[in-house]
Amino acid sequence: TITVAFQGEVEHRDSVGNRDVIGPGDVQWMTAGRGIIHEEYHSTAFAKTGGTLEMVQLWLNLPAKHKMTPPKYQPILKDQIPCVPLTPADLAREDCTSLQEGCEPACVKIIAGELNGTRGPAASFSPVELWDVELGELTKVPYELPIPEGHNTIIFVRRGRASVMGGTKEHEVEAQGVALLNLEGSIVRLQALEPHTQVLVLAGEPFDEPIAAMGPFVMNTRQELQQAQLDFRSGRMGS
Repeated sequence: TITVAFQGEVEHRDSVGNRDVIGPGDVQWMTAGRGIIHEEYHSTAFAKTGGTLEMVQLWLNLPAKHKMTPPKYQPILKDQIPCVPLTPADLAREDCTSLQEGCEPACVKIIAGELNGTRGPAASFSPVELWDVELGELTKVPYELPIPEGHNTIIFVRRGRASVMGGTKEHEVEAQGVALLNLEGSIVRLQALEPHTQVLVLAGEPFDEPIAAMGPFVMNTRQELQQAQLDFRSGRMGS
């Protein structure tokens, strides 16, 4: 379970003793593995002061061989997340300087995966990319992001409006909209259609393994799913 806080505070606690609060720009990366009971909610302090709470929570599947790994909690603070500046795809570097002068530049915050030689701090059990992309003030300026060939890729537009091209097809995606891209190709081209457009790029290597899911449990077979439910009811995941 991956929780990214954009505004407000998110508090976490779990059955193996982890307790933490993350604020704007922070991430918590929790691996459930063989079993953990956890909850995320707005923090006690934030509940008293009030304000806007904006966050996203993602589920990342584990390969079958790692399903029973011990639970793990990774707190990732915003200062630990590198930000890689983006250069417009169709312009020479000297032109980019004059074009972007006085404007908020485009950049990618690398939470997981690697971009242009910069690697994010999150540790995962399979190759994944999780990038928080800010397209800056300029609109209709193309930026290209390299994605490993064969990775499933999802583009989520948090704010603003964007043109998304993966392969040969171009999609216009509104705020809170999603583009699901084909496996073919290794370049995603993004253009902001409104200033300060922000998107999340989520990509990962497919497992090609069966999935058995019920409620909070995700396993590979019905038998494993039944065992996970038994482990939960018998208290083996804690309380």
